[in-house]
Amino acid sequence: MEGPGKYRAARDLLLGLAPRLRGQALLRPGETTLAAAERIGVSLDESVVPIQGPPGAGKTYTAARMILSLVREGKRVGITANSHKVIRNLLTEVISAAAAADLCLQCVHKISEKETSSLPSLRLTKSNEEALDLLRATCAVGGGTSFFWSRADANLSVDVLFIDEAAQMSLADVLAVSQAAKSVVLLGDPRQLEQPIQGCHPDGVAVSALDHILGARATVPPERGLFLAETWRLHPDICVFNSELFYEGRLRSHAGLEKQEIRSTGRLGGAGLRYLPIEHTGNQNSAKEEAEAIRHLVSSILDAGSTWIDRQGVEKSIGLEDILIVAPYNAQVFELQERIPGARIGTVDKFQGQEAPIVIYSMTTSSHSDAPRGMEFLYSANRLNVATSRAKCICFIVASPRLFEAECRTPRQMQLANAFCRYLEIAIELRAL
Repeated sequence: MEGPGKYRAARDLLLGLAPRLRGQALLRPGETTLAAAERIGVSLDESVVPIQGPPGAGKTYTAARMILSLVREGKRVGITANSHKVIRNLLTEVISAAAAADLCLQCVHKISEKETSSLPSLRLTKSNEEALDLLRATCAVGGGTSFFWSRADANLSVDVLFIDEAAQMSLADVLAVSQAAKSVVLLGDPRQLEQPIQGCHPDGVAVSALDHILGARATVPPERGLFLAETWRLHPDICVFNSELFYEGRLRSHAGLEKQEIRSTGRLGGAGLRYLPIEHTGNQNSAKEEAEAIRHLVSSILDAGSTWIDRQGVEKSIGLEDILIVAPYNAQVFELQERIPGARIGTVDKFQGQEAPIVIYSMTTSSHSDAPRGMEFLYSANRLNVATSRAKCICFIVASPRLFEAECRTPRQMQLANAFCRYLEIAIELRAL
């Protein structure tokens, strides 16, 4: 099944083959992953390469510079994802990087609803035909959802197709859009939020493209793709937890992030993981007890005149906007919003990609048997990874102690509970504030 022919990138993906790079190594000794990514982009030989970007590791930054390296070589580049928001985010970063590099660049985004662009170098169109015509003529970079790139007339319309948030796109959909380019770059992180399950697919193709490559591994093998091993967000005392539990120990904090800390009274200050136990029973998707405790916690932080030190060593006052409050269920979000108006409050799904000096995660449910969507949801390692990794300095988990006493009856349940037990081992426990 190897050798020349149509759809080589899709074939490589299905077979799990290492990227063809015209004889080059994926990562040279002493080479940064950014330099490797820029070099790999122009060296891809009708193949596919995954780039795994853990929280704060600069996935979008890296992808944008990789795209510019291709544009400089006269290549046409496509961008796709499950949502226009994700596509626009990468397009905007590409345009910003081009401007910083004094590179003249025109881009097009095939959209579904009429809107106007505030960026002179970005064309917006609802027409598939116009988008393809612009790609053939003046635009070197184009964005669109899978519906656009899977069209017959989009076949080989670009040289390289970047699939952002590839951990949330099924293998079936990736195979469908791969026909638009000779080579494919997969961007994402299977250890963060998983793809939403929509539609029916044959066995084996409903998994995400990145999960297909990783298999049972938590990180992409060095011979198979690039792993962005340095986070620019997490204090080392937080990073050590996420690295150990979710990234096989490969993730590290960028030099200087150890300077980040909260300056406040008592154990509200410093950096790292905190646990605030709140006793309650019978709660499923909302817990007034936790909402009230979090209201008090936030007030204590703000009333103490707390400040935080960023990675440059600059001290700043902490306001309500510097605190991110996360909950698993919408009902708990509403409880929290009633008590802390104006705060940044939402579900884990809402806050993927965002960050703050302080994160507070309300677990809400009283015990594993009370979980309305089962242990798979409440104890999800992916969701815990996303929630804790929003924090630059301190992450608080507010939870019923009974959540850490789950009665595990299967190896899978033990696996789910393990991450929370490890959090409890590492975290500093808070009592009365």
